[in-house]
Amino acid sequence: MFDSFRDKIQSVQEGITASFQRISSGESSRPPREYKSVNINAGAELLHKYQSEWHENHQLAEENAAKAQTIDEIIGGLYVNFEKQWVNISQLTTSMAGVPQIISSTQSLMEQLGNLQEIFDEVEHNLLQLEDIIETQEHQERQLDHRFQLALYKEKKLQELERVREKLVKEYAEKMSNHERHQSQTLKERQETFGQVFQEDLEQFKQSGKLPVSPVKVSQPGPSLEEVTLDDDTVALDNFLSEGDP
Repeated sequence: MFDSFRDKIQSVQEGITASFQRISSGESSRPPREYKSVNINAGAELLHKYQSEWHENHQLAEENAAKAQTIDEIIGGLYVNFEKQWVNISQLTTSMAGVPQIISSTQSLMEQLGNLQEIFDEVEHNLLQLEDIIETQEHQERQLDHRFQLALYKEKKLQELERVREKLVKEYAEKMSNHERHQSQTLKERQETFGQVFQEDLEQFKQSGKLPVSPVKVSQPGPSLEEVTLDDDTVALDNFLSEGDP
């Protein structure tokens, strides 16, 4: 708009300049006339006035054109700024239009977070129960392991006790066997001694008719009746008894 106004002012200025140039050239092309009683300076003041006004108008036109250019630049900057602000306002309007959806999405997220919190609490409770179950199971496993170790220890001790018992039984059997052999040998020696004494007493009885009385040894008690065993050979006793019959 200001560019067209400036162009019009320049065209008017150029037209006035061309008119003055034609006037000046027309006056110079005509041959000078000599007038009598004519004032040559007539109209000079008017021409000077027009030239001064034209010059002022030209300067004003130049100043107005410069100011118009400045205003045009300012208006252009304002327009660019307005366009930017308009774009920002459009974006803001678009964003504001999506605010209800954002609020709805935020509320949905809050509800989901609440559900997740409940799920987390339930999972934490279940984890605590699982830890208790694991501790109970580990305690039971330790008890079973201790019982198993105790059973192994008991079995080991029973085996050792059985070996000791077998050893003691074997030693007792050996001692009893040795004792029985010793007792048998002692009884056999006593039987031989008593048999010899009996034969001597029997011969003496046959000769004197009296039984010899042997001294009693208190310090050495004789064998008991259970320990005395008679020989199966009773020939001498039978002969003695047969001789005493009438």
